[in-house]
Amino acid sequence: MGTDFQRRIVTTTAVFQPGYPGEDAADRLARLGFEALDMALDYWTGEGSPFLGEGYRAWATGLRERAERNGVPYTHSHAPGEAGTSSLVGRSIETAGLLGAGYMVLHPVWRENGAVIEDGETFIRKNAEAVKPWLGQAEEAEVVILSENLLWGASRDPRIIAALVREVNSPCFGWCFDTGHANCFGYRPSVLRECETAPLSLHLQDNHGTGDEHLIPGDGTVDWDAMMRELTACGYAGDCVLEAHHQSLDAPDGERDAILGRLLEKARELRAKMA
Repeated sequence: MGTDFQRRIVTTTAVFQPGYPGEDAADRLARLGFEALDMALDYWTGEGSPFLGEGYRAWATGLRERAERNGVPYTHSHAPGEAGTSSLVGRSIETAGLLGAGYMVLHPVWRENGAVIEDGETFIRKNAEAVKPWLGQAEEAEVVILSENLLWGASRDPRIIAALVREVNSPCFGWCFDTGHANCFGYRPSVLRECETAPLSLHLQDNHGTGDEHLIPGDGTVDWDAMMRELTACGYAGDCVLEAHHQSLDAPDGERDAILGRLLEKARELRAKMA
């Protein structure tokens, strides 16, 4: 279940535009020096996507073989939609398992009857109900589903996401701490001490506290020295998983390698602070 963590430097494949060939992404990121991959399945929902087609199993298996041949496997993935509202949850779990990605982020449900859920107890109840039906399939696929602190209502508070994990109480369910989302709402790194349950994965990304910019760490206002200290202190034992993709995604393709090289170097610095 999950992944044998080795403090690998992992990047989301969302550094490339939707539809960028998965094989080419795996080759390119391996050549640049990344150590594992986070498959952005939420970028594979457009018309004609192999993820949505009948051949999705063969597609995922082929991607896994290519990545493992490069020595840079898929260890994480990100499902489209939200728990309980997306028709693709089951397919996402199966695909993550076929990729070998032992951890799959699935956004929590943050609305009820069209209104943002502000109450923490309501949020926890609704999301526990939404995720529990998928735990059996996750166990079979050897995938851990991860909720994530988001940008709306009760979903913003990492402590509520951690409390949801305790409510579900399953080895197939944990949480992912998004550093940029927390920074948008003034949650300092010290909030991790209050979460009680350590995250199993990260979305390492930066911003200026006013929007979800997904910048390279160090390009915004997150206190990265404090962040890495607090992650170590709270018992985080996982990989350095990067979701700092907007600068690469928005750049001309000829400039991407330089941007990704800078991202990789920054990730190496962050990893050293967690030693």
